[in-house]
Amino acid sequence: MILSEFDIKKAMCDTAHRLYDKQYVAAKHGNISYKLSDNEYLVTPRGVCKYRLTPDMIVKVNAQGQKIGSGMYEPTSEAKLHILMYSLRPSIRAIVHAQPSFATAYAIKGVAVDSCVLPENRVYLGVIPAGSYDKASNTADDTFRNVLADKCAFLFGGNSAFAVGDTLDNAFDNIDACEYYCRMNAIGAGIDAVRGVKCESGSCADSSCTCAKSEAKVEAPVISPEHQRVIDEMTAKVLAELYKM
Repeated sequence: MILSEFDIKKAMCDTAHRLYDKQYVAAKHGNISYKLSDNEYLVTPRGVCKYRLTPDMIVKVNAQGQKIGSGMYEPTSEAKLHILMYSLRPSIRAIVHAQPSFATAYAIKGVAVDSCVLPENRVYLGVIPAGSYDKASNTADDTFRNVLADKCAFLFGGNSAFAVGDTLDNAFDNIDACEYYCRMNAIGAGIDAVRGVKCESGSCADSSCTCAKSEAKVEAPVISPEHQRVIDEMTAKVLAELYKM
C-alpha cells in the first residue's frame, strides 16, 4: 500500500503521540523522521512538544537537511544526523529518537546492556560511546557505522536512544523493545542487589565490572565459548525473523 505524503505526516504524529503517552519523550525532546526518497525526507519540527504535533507542522527537507517550501516551522536540529543514518543504511525508512527512562539512564551512566538477563540484548541492541558522531562535521566513526549496520535500536551519545525500521510502526516497536530490555536489565541488577551482590562502582549490570562480590552470590552455570556461539547464532536467526526489516 502506497501512502500519501499527508498519510505519512499523520502517521508521524501518531507515533509522536504514542511516544509521549508512554513517557518516552517529555517537553520538546525527541524527533522522528521518514525517508520519502534519497532527496526528500520528512522530519518533526524544532521546538514543538510531541503531544501537540499535527500534520501541518511536519517539515520536508532535502538531502542536505535544508527545508523545502515555506512553512512556519523549522526542521529538528538533528535532521542531518537522520539523513546520515539513512545514507549509511539505505534499507531503513523511519527513525525514532527518544529518551525513555531506563534506556536513557543506561546511556547516561555508560553501562552496557548486552551482558545481563535477556539474550536478545546481545543481538538486538547496540551501545554507542559518546563522541562517535561529530555534529559539527556530520560524520560518524566506525563504531557508529558498525552498530547502525545491524542493530534495530541503540543507546547513543550518553543521553538518549535511537531506533530504526522499514516503517514508522516498526521503528516505534524497536524503541519500545529497547526500553523493555533496558528495564529488564535494571530489574536484574536489582535482584542481584537483593541476593547480596555488592558493587563498589554501582555497575553490577555490566559484565566488565571488576568489583568485589559477596559470598551470597549464586554463581551462574559456565557456558563454553562454543556453546555460547551456537546460542548466539540461533538467537540471531530467531530475532532476524521476528524483526525482519
